[in-house]
Amino acid sequence: MICLVGESASGKSTIERELIKNYGMNKVVSYTTRQPRDSEIDGIDYHFITNGQFNELIRDDFFAETASYNGWQYGTAIDDLTDKDAVQVITPHGLRHFRKIGIKNIHAFYIKVDRRDRLIKILQRGDNLEESYRRSLSDVGMFSGIEDECITIENLHYEKMPEELAELIWGVVNDKKNG
Repeated sequence: MICLVGESASGKSTIERELIKNYGMNKVVSYTTRQPRDSEIDGIDYHFITNGQFNELIRDDFFAETASYNGWQYGTAIDDLTDKDAVQVITPHGLRHFRKIGIKNIHAFYIKVDRRDRLIKILQRGDNLEESYRRSLSDVGMFSGIEDECITIENLHYEKMPEELAELIWGVVNDKKNG
């Protein structure tokens, strides 16, 4: 399983799409209580559910991990972690929890992009200025120490295209499988 970790607007979701499209990976579709963005589709981007539904699934031990981010809840279903050809965008907390509960064969990559460049990208894609600033601030402490826990791929100033990053990740994963 490939786990992609990175601050807001670091390119994780775009790299995830490349791994699915070009390398046959399967997306782990997380659950969330936030409202879908204009381009997002229920069941493809996320499973969009209510707080009540989410809390009921927690009581039913449905999730392998859950997290709260900006007042919204996110979670990964236990059953979705059995696919070794899966790729998931996840928070550092989620990744750490996967390891804590013994999920095997995780290939974790931290996509590192300069904060200023990420803020510009957030604004260019039309996100709300106040929301963008809040997301950037909430990322600050969450990623402490993550470079020691993942393979770090620097993409300062977005110099590498998502296709290149996906190819690099695929190569590292296959080298580990074969070596």
